[in-house]
Amino acid sequence: MNYLKTFLPYLFGNKKGKSYTLPLDLEWDKLNFEERLMFHALQNNLKILTDSLVISELTTPQIYHLLTFKDYLPIAFLNDLISSNTNEYNLFQKATTKSSVLSKTSVQEIINHKTNKLSLIAIFKNDRTLPGRIFVRRADGSFVHKSNGDLWSIKVLGTSSRGLPFNHSNGRTPTGVYTVDSVMPLANKPDDFGKHRRLIVNFLTKSPNEENIKQLLPGSQHGSPWWLPSVIGREMGRSLLRIHGTGRLNKNPFSSYFPMIPSSGCLTTTEVKFTDLLQINDQRQLLDTIMTALNLVNTFENEL
Repeated sequence: MNYLKTFLPYLFGNKKGKSYTLPLDLEWDKLNFEERLMFHALQNNLKILTDSLVISELTTPQIYHLLTFKDYLPIAFLNDLISSNTNEYNLFQKATTKSSVLSKTSVQEIINHKTNKLSLIAIFKNDRTLPGRIFVRRADGSFVHKSNGDLWSIKVLGTSSRGLPFNHSNGRTPTGVYTVDSVMPLANKPDDFGKHRRLIVNFLTKSPNEENIKQLLPGSQHGSPWWLPSVIGREMGRSLLRIHGTGRLNKNPFSSYFPMIPSSGCLTTTEVKFTDLLQINDQRQLLDTIMTALNLVNTFENEL
């Protein structure tokens, strides 16, 4: 059983229409730190865990996981945790409470900023259950356009199928700055990831004052909190982020993201066939558009 996928939504995600039975015999020594926090919170006995912790010996990921569960922690322990880790707490608070929607001016500044690198820019609404759009910008700063002159883009979804925020395993994609490092070697697991290869998305390596991130942003955005979720996500150990399609069908036409499918934290594109006359194959479009922007012939080998 994947404990986090099964039980985390009852604490932090969408609980509607759900019920659960906790495992009777947990092998605590085999659980990771987030799982231990979750089960102690569900059993209303987190003090048992916190009494066993030495705050000065906590790792950075453990600090952020504890702060994620701060509403369930004993007050005295939480106060000691915050006072001993002021920088981490302030960063966590900015990332979780202040990383809201950017103004049109800020978005335009980011779009106008030239990095001399091929870039994918994904723009979302504050309601992440709604699809956003992803654009491709060439290294020279120009955006890819369609043959009719319109700006090229496709829909992209960055929400969590379990309704979880970014600071959890399987939570929604953290906003921020990333590298896109090639594709997966195989187009396997078509039910989960669609029939085309998925793009590999990685956090930027930690650097003093996060200069690795700031060098890819206009100076006006260096102090903005919108990109901090990717820092927290990296420090918490989130991984395996991808951009991929899916072979699954959304059978709820009333969902806010129909016909798209949410994932466990990745960015998802649309691969769906309604009839022989209506097909959407956006993951294929994305891969081809990136290769075109890199002046490569659109072949399977060049996807690498």
